[in-house]
Amino acid sequence: MISILRKFKRALKNIVLHYFSSSVKAYWYEKNHNFGDILNPIFIHELSHKKVVWINPTTYDYPNYIVIGSILDRVNRYSTIWGAGFISQESQCPQKPLKVCAVRGPLTRKKLLESGIECPEVYGDPALLLPKIYSPKIEKKYKLGIIAHYIDMGNPWIKTINDADILILNIQSENPYDFIDQVYSCEKIASSSLHGLIVADAYSIPSLWLEFSDKVVGKGFKFHDYFMSVGRKDTAPVVVTEKTTINFLLDNFPSYKIEIDLIKLIKASPFKYAKTLLTHSEGTNDVR
Repeated sequence: MISILRKFKRALKNIVLHYFSSSVKAYWYEKNHNFGDILNPIFIHELSHKKVVWINPTTYDYPNYIVIGSILDRVNRYSTIWGAGFISQESQCPQKPLKVCAVRGPLTRKKLLESGIECPEVYGDPALLLPKIYSPKIEKKYKLGIIAHYIDMGNPWIKTINDADILILNIQSENPYDFIDQVYSCEKIASSSLHGLIVADAYSIPSLWLEFSDKVVGKGFKFHDYFMSVGRKDTAPVVVTEKTTINFLLDNFPSYKIEIDLIKLIKASPFKYAKTLLTHSEGTNDVR
């Protein structure tokens, strides 16, 4: 009886949310306050000019959006996808989504096509568009910023860093603009978090892919998916051990050029005001 009442309340709540609210409904992983995840409501609000409400696609059978993150394993038949990706080679969409406007990268697109889901050849993590909505007004303060994936934040090596020229950033910062400012204050970024690398690329800051452990889910799938979308040739991360030095990291930064059609990504957006970003189009970024 209790179970039936819960289902009824949930169904009633969803009906009210759909029919009596002009808000945009979207899903993002909300438990860990991870930077890429908390960007979703901010970004969607910026492009839709509407309140953004978190929903659970497993129970919300009405139109919803899947935007930033490795969350395609949570879509339902009412989901519209713009920029999201899979977390691993094994991940699948539980249902065929309503529409795919763009995905994070070619590996995600390949998996969708293999599942019989139509997907245009439009790539890009929407976080690459951050400079079009936020421009930091600060100077460089650090020669290197180090970002650990939230699952690696307790790594002993990180705790040994005691250098005024090195900034340790928290990917779980509750204020994403503070995090962006911190990234921008660094001449270079070394990160085991994908969105640490993406934000650096967005703001033309050289970045290096790190690995602190094998705990990050996906065996590098999401990293390679993203790298292929922007033309980065990274094949493997720099594995950090207790013997790794800052100088070693600085000596191993790759030279690359970000090549992605952000105008194409913007035009593919399902949100009404996304096209206002076209007036701020900046082309490709050189990272040397």
